Amino acid sequence: MKNFTFDNTKKLTKNKKYTQAELFKMVSENEDLREKTEALFALDFKDLTLVKDEYPDYEFNIDGKVFTEDGGAGVYILLEDGSIGYVCFDFPLECGRIAENLAEWFELLLNCANFWWNYANREYLENFEMLEKKVEKAEPEGRENFEDTYGDDMPSYLELQKELSEKLDIKIYDNIAKDVLQRFFKTAERKPKFITKYVPDDEIVKDLIKELGR
Repeated sequence: MKNFTFDNTKKLTKNKKYTQAELFKMVSENEDLREKTEALFALDFKDLTLVKDEYPDYEFNIDGKVFTEDGGAGVYILLEDGSIGYVCFDFPLECGRIAENLAEWFELLLNCANFWWNYANREYLENFEMLEKKVEKAEPEGRENFEDTYGDDMPSYLELQKELSEKLDIKIYDNIAKDVLQRFFKTAERKPKFITKYVPDDEIVKDLIKELGR
């Protein structure tokens, strides 16, 4: 990828208003927009940083740059093929590709009031009816949780969702299970899959060898 940054040649939003680079710049540099986006998506934007520099104890099969953190053990990564990956540095370690570009990533997060991770289950991939029932139950709960968290400090979930949709030119879908999550599943299954593994440094390995040798 040229300069290893968000693409600035194709306008990928709903009405073809913005490129990926323009979207990222808008959110990064507009304080109000950034605050509302971080609140709705439950994350923190940051400068693009090589994932191997941020996490030197891990090996990744596809290089990338971290651009957001979810406030816990998860990070979102711009991969060198232009898609978006996610890694949860928790136990067990979870990793995968979740969107083909930044516009799709925004749509995934904007449409899922219930954190998208809760739908990342193979049983939902294989059983659409089960997925629809999960969405029907979980989305209202996600909206309520947001409003319980922020109260009067933020507009209601639906108001904020609509505002961000208009400002970012990102589509809100009526059928999340069909139009958003099926695309997410397809991206996650595409090969080569994005994977990582923990690789302890030499000193840790030496200490482990010593312990095992006693």
